Amino acid sequence: MKVEKQDLTEEDIAYIKQCVKDRKPIDFFCYTLTPDQKIRFQKILSVFLEECNQMYLYNYLSYCLFELLDNASKANAKRIYFKENNLDINNETDYKNGMKAFRETLIENTHHFEEKLEEGELRVHLLLTANDIISVTVTNNTKITDAEYARILDKIERTKIYQTMADAMADIDQTEGSGLGIITVLVMLKKLGLDAEHLHFDTSDTETVATIEIPKDSIEEI
Repeated sequence: MKVEKQDLTEEDIAYIKQCVKDRKPIDFFCYTLTPDQKIRFQKILSVFLEECNQMYLYNYLSYCLFELLDNASKANAKRIYFKENNLDINNETDYKNGMKAFRETLIENTHHFEEKLEEGELRVHLLLTANDIISVTVTNNTKITDAEYARILDKIERTKIYQTMADAMADIDQTEGSGLGIITVLVMLKKLGLDAEHLHFDTSDTETVATIEIPKDSIEEI
């Protein structure tokens, strides 16, 4: 596991290349998805795909990656916000009331959340593996609620019938904001000729995991 930094070093690049060569998982993390961290993760993905000879996937996967990282980072910050405001994240009324103010509070108090996330060891991990499958996994070490998980599954199911992004815009759940993150990931995968089965979510008592899996022989270069 590589510690949180603001840039990608020569040591990091060597680590990525060696992991690809040895077919070992690559693991980087951050506490807060700042603009600098986004650039860093972008570089990590680029080096990884180039080493795998799969750079044609970059434009698609970089977009997907940012959506998943952003979701995971906000999920961790959400837990802090609910705890500080004595709201029960598993209570439907508290959840709706909390979400009304959370997004604005997150933007206005970025530094506060950065400190609290690091203090609480609430991390977002990016794991990359390359065997017969290119795997992009984003984890955050908080448990997703049953209601949140149900909303994710509902979005995945609904995306199967969308024909355009306009269809999605007319049918999104406003509780979580625009609700377009996961939908956009699925649209990107569709452009690669992949269905929703290539994106899946898992949860446990300690973490939430989102994974994109792309079999190398399932698509042609675009």
